[in-house]
Amino acid sequence: MGVEPTAARSVRPATDFEDRGAHRDPTTPKWDKDTAILHLRQVGASMENELCVNDEHPLLGDPPLPGRTAIVRYRWQGECYTVQVKDPARTITSLGLQATWRWQAEEDGYRMWVRLTNRGKRSFELDTIDVLVAPLPNLGAPLETWAVYQNGWNSWSPTFARHVNGSTYTDPGTDAYRAAHQPHWQPGDETVICSQWGTVIAAGHSDTRRGWALLAGFVTARDQLSEVRVRPAEGELIARCYLDGAVLPPGGALSSETLVLRAGPDPLALLEEWAALLGQEMVARIPPAPPTGWCSWYYYYGQNSARDVLQNVAAIDRHALPLDVILLDDGYQAAIGDWFAVDRRKFPDGMEAVAEAVRGAGHRLGIWTAPFGAAVDSRLAAAHPDWLLRDEAGAPVIGWHHIDSDCYALDCTHPEVLEWLEESFGRMRREWGVEFFKVDFLFAAARPGRRHDPAATRAQALRRGLEAIRAAIGDAFLLGCGAPLMPCVGLVDGMRVGPDIDPNWQPMWRHDLSMPAAENALRNAIARAPFHGRLWANDPDCLLVRQREEKMELVLNEMRTLAALTALLGGLTFNSDDLAAIRPGRLKYLRQALPPTGHSARPVDLFENEMPRLLVLPVAREWGQWWVAGVVNWEDSTAETTVRLAELGLPPGRYHVYHYWRRCYLGVVDDAVVIRRHQPHETAVLVFKPVSNRPDLLLTTFHVCQSPVITGVQSKLQASELGLWTTLKKRGQQFGEVLFTVPGQWQATKALVDGVKRPLVQVAPRVIGLGLTLEGQAEIEMTFSKT
Repeated sequence: MGVEPTAARSVRPATDFEDRGAHRDPTTPKWDKDTAILHLRQVGASMENELCVNDEHPLLGDPPLPGRTAIVRYRWQGECYTVQVKDPARTITSLGLQATWRWQAEEDGYRMWVRLTNRGKRSFELDTIDVLVAPLPNLGAPLETWAVYQNGWNSWSPTFARHVNGSTYTDPGTDAYRAAHQPHWQPGDETVICSQWGTVIAAGHSDTRRGWALLAGFVTARDQLSEVRVRPAEGELIARCYLDGAVLPPGGALSSETLVLRAGPDPLALLEEWAALLGQEMVARIPPAPPTGWCSWYYYYGQNSARDVLQNVAAIDRHALPLDVILLDDGYQAAIGDWFAVDRRKFPDGMEAVAEAVRGAGHRLGIWTAPFGAAVDSRLAAAHPDWLLRDEAGAPVIGWHHIDSDCYALDCTHPEVLEWLEESFGRMRREWGVEFFKVDFLFAAARPGRRHDPAATRAQALRRGLEAIRAAIGDAFLLGCGAPLMPCVGLVDGMRVGPDIDPNWQPMWRHDLSMPAAENALRNAIARAPFHGRLWANDPDCLLVRQREEKMELVLNEMRTLAALTALLGGLTFNSDDLAAIRPGRLKYLRQALPPTGHSARPVDLFENEMPRLLVLPVAREWGQWWVAGVVNWEDSTAETTVRLAELGLPPGRYHVYHYWRRCYLGVVDDAVVIRRHQPHETAVLVFKPVSNRPDLLLTTFHVCQSPVITGVQSKLQASELGLWTTLKKRGQQFGEVLFTVPGQWQATKALVDGVKRPLVQVAPRVIGLGLTLEGQAEIEMTFSKT
């Protein structure tokens, strides 16, 4: 195995007496792609007939992961050194830098970390800590069948279970892309799978012989950016923490982030377990219910006026839409950083007047900022040049390009920057009454550069900035966006988990999976579904339901897919249409996704398909149980799709099946459902309800996921008569249907809605229904008798 090469620097030869345990870095070898691919095939072939999942656990060897090591890279007086620790029971000292590798056995795996202590009289600059370098374990299936979960660096970075062989992954390879999405890129990474903070490897994703799954994930993220690097061609796994040249003074000590290794048969369960462990260690903030609201961005794109905002507030109330937060996105400010210099052309009466009107209408005010940047022409940058992050040459670091202006990155280790952040956000909270803060382009705080505090890492700089904001806003909702994800855990309440939504299905450039597009946004939202409710509330971005027009290219099936997946994923649900001008008929799709359930469907084929096509949300209540499945056709052509109940994880049995969007009862199944004419980009929402020998509530059409609306079902059987009472509750006003199954020898004899008799309609053989307008709450009383 050995040490991965670092960038070429002068390396002083070490003496055994002075530098016991120290090693010079080798030079970078030439990357030979053809040789790497050949080696990959050879490794896969050599594993073809080896262990399967029923054989020995991949982490139970003695020692586990033979050939393992930990590696520390550091600098002293401009020269580079490495320390290798091969035995967790030993401590290695180099130039006074003491490295100790700790392993802690757990019932189902290990956790490990590296502790560094400066016992010498000189400071060191720390570069990286490889908490684990090890050969890839035998997972019981050919390597070429493996899928590796690749978690991107920030909110918009592509994320999915990437197939080792035949992946759809693309790397644009531009400097801008690497700066935004590949913070640790180095030559040769074209054939390395780099997953930020952790990964799960599934063996045999497309093979009938399933192997083991392996979790290698950091469960702390406060102090260092970290990643897991899977090198299939070399058969190597590297779990690395980045210290960014942070200075460790004499007497100083620090630890790497903590890595967890676990193995099991279910890769999705391991991914969920990693998120849960990380959330526990980082004390995640999980809101009791994800917020709902309206956002100004995806219709006006920053060109909205105060009048536009208030017209939408009035439309929300007129249509009785259950949307709480009114989020003023980018465009109200004169420049990035000058948050209180409100553009008077758009907001002639200032922000205070808008805030008062929003609150007066019974809504909560939300505000967008990009707090860790300053436009090059902003007052902030001109007044405080010493607040800017600097590169090695002393020039300001560009955080990002914002529409028509570059933005400098702020140094969030500078005390005055932190004071300004706390003062600014405290003022918004007090003077404007903001209760929901969307903070964007957060990666600017974690750009490489020279900081006021030379001992701070990029992760620590990001957290210090967020901690200042949290201190200022108290318990107000904080939504992260454009954020390096895991250092934000415990500070944000919600997190954007994918690229920007767009009124187009596919991006302008198909090869860039981070670009705004419905397809890209949904792929990421599905792949990061396990983070919801464990690290924060996921934000899949806004739901657009407006009709197809100049500002909307999504066709009906695509818009329904957006609505279905937004509802099934259970996170924040914000609309971003011009609600003052929308066709009222389109609002039914928004209503059917509101309110969010707070619980995410499971992408059960995440490791089988790079574009997962099966999401399942179990709904269990005292009065009944449903499974709601979203079946996605990502293809550009119509298909016939067969879905087996076993794929969805349903217990053996017989189920009623209802196709939600087509309003079609599909009958009773016990093995599989066939979706005929499954149209391009269509998500078929299938509702499964176990068959009963008595009349039963099948579903309602008020919500894709059923559970937020049905709040109670009671039944009473007397002789040959059955009474069934159903309670429905939902904010706002909405028309929908309630369906019941009626087994043989039973018939419906009476239907009352809030005590008023209502007619019943035969929906299908042995299925009846009634329609009603739900305003807040309704009580439905059904009477059935045996024939």
